[in-house]
Amino acid sequence: MSVSLKRLHRASGIVLAFFLLLHISNHLFALGGPHWHITVMNILRHIYRFWLVELVLLFCVGFQVVSGLGLVIRKGFVRQPFYVVIQVLSGLYLSFFMIYHVQAVLRGRFQWKMNTDFYFAAGVANHYPEKLFFIPYYTLSLVAVFAHIAAVHYIKRMEQQPEEPLQRRYKNETLAICIAGGVVTFLIMIAFTGVLYKI
Repeated sequence: MSVSLKRLHRASGIVLAFFLLLHISNHLFALGGPHWHITVMNILRHIYRFWLVELVLLFCVGFQVVSGLGLVIRKGFVRQPFYVVIQVLSGLYLSFFMIYHVQAVLRGRFQWKMNTDFYFAAGVANHYPEKLFFIPYYTLSLVAVFAHIAAVHYIKRMEQQPEEPLQRRYKNETLAICIAGGVVTFLIMIAFTGVLYKI
C-alpha cells in the first residue's frame, strides 16, 4: 500500500511540477516589469485555468498534501539521512503553503472578485506590516520547491544506481538544482518586492 501511495504521490508531484515550471517561469518575466508578467500570465491562464486542467491541478494539490502527510507519518524522519529530512521538511512547508496559497487565490477570484495577477502578490509583499509575513512566506516557498525537487532527485538516482562511484555525480546534480533554485528565488523576490522598480 505504501509503495503504491508513494508512486501516486510522485505522479501527482510530476503533474504539479509541470505547472510550477510554467508558474515560476511566468514569475521570472516580472524582471522586465509588471506588464511582462501580466502579459505572459494571461497567455498561460488559457492552459491552467481551463476547467478540466484546473480541477486536475486542485486534485493534485490536495492529494500531495494528504499523501505526503501519510508518508511522513508512516516512515517518519527521525534518524533518517540528511536528504530525507530535507525532503520531509520542505514537503511539510509546501503542504502549508499550498493550502494557504490556493485558498487565498480562490477567495481572491470568487469571493473578493479580484484579479489575482502580479499586483495580488506584489501588493502584500510591499505593504507594511503584511510584508513582514509575506516576504519570508514567498521566499521559503520557492526555496522549499527546489529543496524538495533536489532531495527527490537524489533519492531517485540512488534508487536506480546506488553505486558509490556515481554518488559524487548525484551530489553535484543535487547541488546544481539547489544553486539554480537560490538564483531563481533571488530574482523573483527582487522583482516582486520593488527592488527593480516602484510597485
